[in-house]
Amino acid sequence: MAEPAPNPDIPTIIPGTMLTTAEVVSLAEFATKRAAKFGALIDSFDAGIAGRVAEATRSLAAAGFDPKMQADAATKATAKARAEVRANSEGARYDALRELDAAARSLGTTEALFASPVVVLARQGLGTPERSHYTSQLAGAERAELAHFAQLAVATGNKVLGAAVAAAVDRLPRRDRPVSVAELAGALVGEETRAVQSAIATVKNATNAALLKNREWEAGKSRPIDRIKLALNRKDV
Repeated sequence: MAEPAPNPDIPTIIPGTMLTTAEVVSLAEFATKRAAKFGALIDSFDAGIAGRVAEATRSLAAAGFDPKMQADAATKATAKARAEVRANSEGARYDALRELDAAARSLGTTEALFASPVVVLARQGLGTPERSHYTSQLAGAERAELAHFAQLAVATGNKVLGAAVAAAVDRLPRRDRPVSVAELAGALVGEETRAVQSAIATVKNATNAALLKNREWEAGKSRPIDRIKLALNRKDV
């Protein structure tokens, strides 16, 4: 199948780049709307097929055919209509699915860089004079000093100071560390990290929901295990 034409509604993402929190949230909103639109499209196909079959059944009933013949004709009409709609809608369905899949795949780098609050905090201010200043100031600091600066970073919301403190604490033997780097990171960037992780999960779940909807519609039957997995993933989000 040919690649779909560029869609101006899709957020522009350069592969291999890290998205900002706002960009990931925006992408999650896009994916949610796209998945809902895809589900409505599939439902419209079913409604159209049901209408065609109902019309055929009414014609047979009006002509005096017995109920069994009407039922057999309805089954055949459903299969024929579904096959026609499946073939005619293939391009539109797969264009929509490719959009969602591209959105989910674009988040690989961002997902890795937001793996945990510790990872997020570690890169705050890297390469900046501010980070270099704090690093120099904390060189050789005692445990009590590091604990004080950790409290100061949390109290003032200074992520760059917090990153410098975390790096200094990490260099100490575990038994000598005055603060937990994980707790420090959670206090400074935990909320941001969780927001990004939730948005990424939303994009993935929206994509998986659309893919499942398409698989079930093509097969003409539900996939209970896949539905349970999807429901559990949504609950986690």
